[in-house]
Amino acid sequence: MRKSNIGMIISAIIPSFTLIYQPVWILGLMIGSISSTKAFNPTFKDSIYSPNFRKNTSIVLLILSILEGISGFGAGPQTSNIISTLTFNLLNRGNSLELHLAIIIPLALFFILHTVSGFGSLLLSKGIKNPILFKYVIPLVWIIMYLVVVYLDLYYFL
Repeated sequence: MRKSNIGMIISAIIPSFTLIYQPVWILGLMIGSISSTKAFNPTFKDSIYSPNFRKNTSIVLLILSILEGISGFGAGPQTSNIISTLTFNLLNRGNSLELHLAIIIPLALFFILHTVSGFGSLLLSKGIKNPILFKYVIPLVWIIMYLVVVYLDLYYFL
């Protein structure tokens, strides 16, 4: 695994601990931006604009979405008994709600990365290869979108 991929994974995992210590998400963003020197370079073969990156993020998104759905059903008043029985009381209503809220931040990160990756690939396919756009504007928009999601999650849903 290259440095840029490890940084992206770490920046997705660290914000998950915001339930324990809220300011830790700043560290995740710093690691993501430090490691993104090659990650947002469209000429780099392992950049976020590559089809392989979009495939990997779509797989992670699928897994996180399934977990989000199961934990959402487990937190619901009518469906919590079914999920609790299916998971041998591992996901009772309280645990399901905690898991449901904890998955929001990594799910949002991978959704935003997947969206930004697709948007960058679309620009590349249209012949737009402005290095300022790919190295500065798109990462800045990614960070702002991610900050908005983290802010909304931490201050309105927890």
